[in-house]
Amino acid sequence: MEDKRTLFVLILFLLPLFLRGQDLLPPETEDSFYIERTEEGDRFIQRLAWEKADTVHRYEITIEKQNSAGEYTGVLRESRTENFIELSLSPGLYRYRIEGYNLLNSLAGISDWIPFRVFPALQPELYSFTQTFLPTEEGDPRGGIEITLYGMNFVEGAEVYLLPLPSGGDPVIPLAYLPSEESARMLFDREVLRPGRYRVYVRNPGGLEGFLEITVEPPSAASPVEPSAASPVEPPVSVPAEDSAPGSSFDLYVSAGYAPLIPLDGYLFTPFDSIFYPMGASLRIELVPVRQPWGDLGLELAPSWNMLKSDDLKIHIGALHLNGTYHRRFSGQTALVFRLGAGVNLASGTSGGQSTASLFTWIAAINGGIAFRWFTRPVQNPGGAAGTFYIETGVEYTRLFATDSPAGYIRPFLGVGRRF
Repeated sequence: MEDKRTLFVLILFLLPLFLRGQDLLPPETEDSFYIERTEEGDRFIQRLAWEKADTVHRYEITIEKQNSAGEYTGVLRESRTENFIELSLSPGLYRYRIEGYNLLNSLAGISDWIPFRVFPALQPELYSFTQTFLPTEEGDPRGGIEITLYGMNFVEGAEVYLLPLPSGGDPVIPLAYLPSEESARMLFDREVLRPGRYRVYVRNPGGLEGFLEITVEPPSAASPVEPSAASPVEPPVSVPAEDSAPGSSFDLYVSAGYAPLIPLDGYLFTPFDSIFYPMGASLRIELVPVRQPWGDLGLELAPSWNMLKSDDLKIHIGALHLNGTYHRRFSGQTALVFRLGAGVNLASGTSGGQSTASLFTWIAAINGGIAFRWFTRPVQNPGGAAGTFYIETGVEYTRLFATDSPAGYIRPFLGVGRRF
């Protein structure tokens, strides 16, 4: 019995000598991440995991970060019994090493330094695209297709593929993906990327992704697939996104909503003592012919009506304004809309049920405002998707140039509209 106890103790002391210097980690480790939703916002959690060793009781993990000079400095050293660790690291280049300790708290093994990179989490935003047929090369009569995406947050190392619509199918992977600041070029073989509808997916290394539905057009008769010495290189062909109205080169928005009136100053409002008049409505018809990655430009016709009422006086104020608009998109579902324009206001009033001619007049006016627009479903092409409903809320200031005394008022509004 004494001999068996001595042999057992000897094995415990020899085991660390056998394991020391051995590789603790297998050739492949698990590096991943997930997004944690908190009240302060999204938090990206990195997860490092390695294969569990039966002879190891606890692990010591050391993480170092590379600085601008290429040197590593320690950012974390932690002991744990699990074979994984979850962290929230800032973007940059890192490396980590695992040390294993046995039941006697002796070093049982140590891994090599394992490098890894934490990418910044950028949301790719895809607004529009163009299609270009590339010239054929000698020995390859098929030629190629170049799809250029326009938007924001295109980065190197993104995962990019196209899925056929509407029934799906095998993904189409581009031969090359060349991102720049506000655009990204994708190169395809014509025999692989056939004409039809597709949904483009771009997944950045940080894990966030964006998409855009497109239509790939067949080559025209002026750009044959076979090489021709007399045929010049075909210029880029602009192709509208799939959910734009067929054959149209503009976006059309129509909305109606509630728009109360708040007087600010002027003789027109002196008979009234309230600071808020709830009776009001507005209609907006907007044409947007210019759609670019930096924003959309359009023209808007905006009729409206408001009523002011006191004890014995009631005034109706009608307006017809023509506005220039600028849309600044921030995601597939949201945008800011800025308005600036001019028009005329018609004021008519009654006192004690009788028409008051002195309050019937046309007044020139200028106006400006800002609004927030939210679409009911994500869209990536400029301005929205055909048939998509949206909710819009904002505020507008109007200045009336009356002959006797200028006046001014503001109108908050809440409307529902649709893009055609």
